[in-house]
Amino acid sequence: MNNWRLKVEKQFEHFSDLITKHRFKTLFLVSVMVISLAIHLPKITIDTSTEGFLYPDDPQILMYNDFRNQFGRDEKIIVAVKTDDVFSPRFLEKLFSLHDELKEQLPYIKEVNSLKNARRTTGTEDALVVEELFTEGIPGDAQRLEQIRAYAQDNSIYENLYLSEDGTFTTIMITTNTYTSLGRETAADDAFSEGFEEESGKDGSLPFISVEETNALISKLESILNRYRSDDFEIYEAGSPIVTKNLQSTLVADMSKFVLYVVATISLLLLVMFRRLSGIVLPLTVVVLTLLATVGLMALSGAPITSMTQILPSLLLAVGVGASVHLLAMFFHKFDATGDKNGAIAYALGHSGLAIVMTSVTTAASLSSFSISDIQPVANLGIFASIGVILALVMTLVFLPVMLAILPIKAKKERSAAHGMLDDLTLVIADVSIRYRRSIVIAALVVMVGSVVLAAQMRFSHNPLHWFKKDNTVRINTEVIDRELKGSISIEVVLDTHKENGVYAPAFLKALESASKEIYTFKGDNYFIGKIVNVADVLKEIHMALHENDKAFYVIPQDPDLIAQEFLLFENSGSDDLEEIVDSQFSKTRLSVKAPWVDAVEYVALIEQLDALLAQKFGDEVSVSVTGTLPILATTITKSIESSIESYIIAFMVIALLMVLLIGDVKLGLLSMLPNLTPIMFGVAFMVVFELPLDMFTILIGAIAIGMVVDDTIHYMHNFKRYYFLHKDVDAAIRMTLASTGRAIIITSIVLSSGFFVFVFSSMNNVLNFGLITGVTVLMAMVTNLLLTGALMKIFVKKGAAKL
Repeated sequence: MNNWRLKVEKQFEHFSDLITKHRFKTLFLVSVMVISLAIHLPKITIDTSTEGFLYPDDPQILMYNDFRNQFGRDEKIIVAVKTDDVFSPRFLEKLFSLHDELKEQLPYIKEVNSLKNARRTTGTEDALVVEELFTEGIPGDAQRLEQIRAYAQDNSIYENLYLSEDGTFTTIMITTNTYTSLGRETAADDAFSEGFEEESGKDGSLPFISVEETNALISKLESILNRYRSDDFEIYEAGSPIVTKNLQSTLVADMSKFVLYVVATISLLLLVMFRRLSGIVLPLTVVVLTLLATVGLMALSGAPITSMTQILPSLLLAVGVGASVHLLAMFFHKFDATGDKNGAIAYALGHSGLAIVMTSVTTAASLSSFSISDIQPVANLGIFASIGVILALVMTLVFLPVMLAILPIKAKKERSAAHGMLDDLTLVIADVSIRYRRSIVIAALVVMVGSVVLAAQMRFSHNPLHWFKKDNTVRINTEVIDRELKGSISIEVVLDTHKENGVYAPAFLKALESASKEIYTFKGDNYFIGKIVNVADVLKEIHMALHENDKAFYVIPQDPDLIAQEFLLFENSGSDDLEEIVDSQFSKTRLSVKAPWVDAVEYVALIEQLDALLAQKFGDEVSVSVTGTLPILATTITKSIESSIESYIIAFMVIALLMVLLIGDVKLGLLSMLPNLTPIMFGVAFMVVFELPLDMFTILIGAIAIGMVVDDTIHYMHNFKRYYFLHKDVDAAIRMTLASTGRAIIITSIVLSSGFFVFVFSSMNNVLNFGLITGVTVLMAMVTNLLLTGALMKIFVKKGAAKL
């Protein structure tokens, strides 16, 4: 056994004497550290927004912010209402009443649009009239109502925007304020306020509307809608803000549930293992204090709880208790035998201190590999999970021994039946790993090869909507609106001509019209283009109205002066609709492409196709920016895959290096990685067989798992080297290793896997899958560490690695 390790273990014994001698001073310093971080907990925030996946300086986010500063918020809230006859007077009265109540009572909104105030453009050759569809209210004359029905059903702009194709659905579109109120008194119809918001947003003095404000708006919306629901007035809500709010509320509920379940599970398993109160309370105190300090540090640094970092509390609870179990197992074993508490503490630290440090460092190193991710929540998970693991290490090596020294703990002379069964089991496992060593290694290789073959069938996915279960109201509502009204989210394209009045150019408008027609033909396995809104269609509507609504004139005029004149007439009519699709200089315009909410992986190819088409149609003279909710989702999954590959490589290399350092032999150090890679590859095969997608959550499993499962390998190899050094016999070293640390490996693996299996109770499919796969991987890691590690030692140490 390498001399430096002996010296380190001796130093851990001296360290034990130091902290137990100054136990109360040490306890005070640890308490100050935890309290100084935990006091920031009330500042923690939650962010489940789509743009929250990327960094604020990400090019896609900067582009999106520019778009919002120019054209306002694109994430509309859609309220769809189903009925037999949209144009029946009774239904219209109820619809308009709902419209008015939403407009008057909803906070933080810019406007509410529905059939009630839908734009109706009519005119003669000399005059243009732009008014609301029901400018005079619901007509009592049946013939007049039929004329309105005919106009609405014949209006291509209304189709899939205000009316479904079969006429059984209509919508109310709610546009929120772009910027936060920040305590100011705002109103949707306050022109001064809107002007102030726009100007302030452009120079960066005001942030965009907050999640809290949007959630307050949606809560008020839901309370109003509940009073209007009936059999002949079925209401469905959709839109990115709706999904974001429900993700957040589900996240909060699940986090509380997970923490409770993990604590209960850990307590039960600790009771089975130690059968004494101190064996339950002390490990839980260590991990709870670690969790408080870690989340407090997140709050202090301004990092929010996200859909990714929601697993952090349960992760730290499960991972952090493992080190305590190994230390307490050695302490109680020695203390029960000798009755000398301080001596038992020194023995436990000397025996397991180095291994605990190495396991914590490898776990932290694996988790920290996520810190380089281009996905902000993933990077935050890597940063704070690794910090949490190091804090747990400090608490285990400092706080736990101090508490053992302070508390009145009694020695037990009788071994429990559970302990006896586990000890007998570990001896059987030792004999199996020695006797069937070649079969075990071959089986591991078969799993590895089979998993590589299956990995080619892995399905990538990023669909926050499908994180909800199939019977979730938000998912059902969104899917209904996507099906009946052809989409609920959008791709936003900003076309910049770099010329004042550049949008007036007939060639530009013709290219815009042509591009729009071609975009409508884009179709994937699950997506389609439901609606396109652009300035060319508005111009054609104006031109047709000025020619007595003759459909033959639903075309783009070829005279730039005439185009400018028609737009001027439209603006002078009192309509402000152009402000939402062109800038004040008519140099930029917006192309909005509405589509259903399907897997973002499908939209990666669509956006590439869209970029290519727009480049072809407009050339170099027009700058094209593609942004909005869908491009952000597509960018997120692309960057997630790229970053995860880097994280895996870094995690594997760092851990392999640490294993070589610990073992002191390059060949055995690399061989010891086989028991860690086998369960990860088994996890891959498990995902493919059960058709579980590789998404934002499951893509993390590999790097997380390798950092956790290597802990058992380190404890195994650390003890194997100790006993091989003493007895020079591989078989004896394997048996003694499992006799001393095998029980702790089994218990910590069960604790760890149980900590992840509680995620199967999640309301979210992605978290459920993550917990299930990780739990299975950890259990497989236990099996491979107990069987495969010993088999490898038997084969390779026997053949000349006696220099251990």
